[in-house]
Amino acid sequence: MNFYWTWRWILFISFLLICAICAVWFYQRTTGEDELQAVLLNQDQMNDAYLVARRLDITQVEGKELVAAYYRENTKPAASFIVKVPSIEEASEQVVGRINAQDPSLPLAARDKSDRTVVVKNDAAHKVDVLKINMDKSWEISLGLGSHQGDVYVPVSVQRNYDVYHAVMAEIHMGPEELARGKIKTSGWEVKHVWRY
Repeated sequence: MNFYWTWRWILFISFLLICAICAVWFYQRTTGEDELQAVLLNQDQMNDAYLVARRLDITQVEGKELVAAYYRENTKPAASFIVKVPSIEEASEQVVGRINAQDPSLPLAARDKSDRTVVVKNDAAHKVDVLKINMDKSWEISLGLGSHQGDVYVPVSVQRNYDVYHAVMAEIHMGPEELARGKIKTSGWEVKHVWRY
């Protein structure tokens, strides 16, 4: 394959990758905002990392990190405000409802967009905490070294995480000999849908 056709394929694959990323971004923007609702947990439930992970639809490792972060002394709630109700149960349910309804009377920090919103009912301290959690980065870029049937290649990949458990990844394989000469020549490519757990 000559130089002209190689670059045409690289440009075509790059165009498809950009279109796929834009489609995922558009889908996430148009449908994802209604799915993320505030979740109510009590103080005892915040001790169980497995339960936290299950209720928030996150991995167990992220659940353990969240529980550890909640109990650190320097961790502060996203917002502090006063709600006048007869009991802590009613206060916590009212806060969850108001956050999910995007009540404009709430502080902006309580309404800010985040990956997860947790409302923790703390009976001992007679308070309700609002925690905003951003779980992980949306983009990943990687570089490596591989071999296929005796041919060595350098895989370069870009991954777009559009959900906690799903991603789209595109990868190109470049010949290291050509890179050493200052030329970019691809020896293969891949586009993958990734299931993360």
